[in-house]
Amino acid sequence: MFNPASILKLKNMFGVFRKDHPKLIQYLKIMSSRVTPGTVVEVIVELPDGSKSRANVRLNERDIAFISEARQFLAVDNEV
Repeated sequence: MFNPASILKLKNMFGVFRKDHPKLIQYLKIMSSRVTPGTVVEVIVELPDGSKSRANVRLNERDIAFISEARQFLAVDNEV
């Protein structure tokens, strides 16, 4: 079961993240409305020491449904 206080805390933290990284949020907003099943999402993490790690995932219909719900829950469309 979800703790309402934890959900509110997460939403508030996302608001701060959105303010700190508006270009990333705008990019994610645009791309999340364009993805379809079969889309590959890749993430590259570069640490301060220069080392890199890469991972990717091919999205399916359940993933697209999750992205849509997450956008609504986090109000990505309303505040960017």
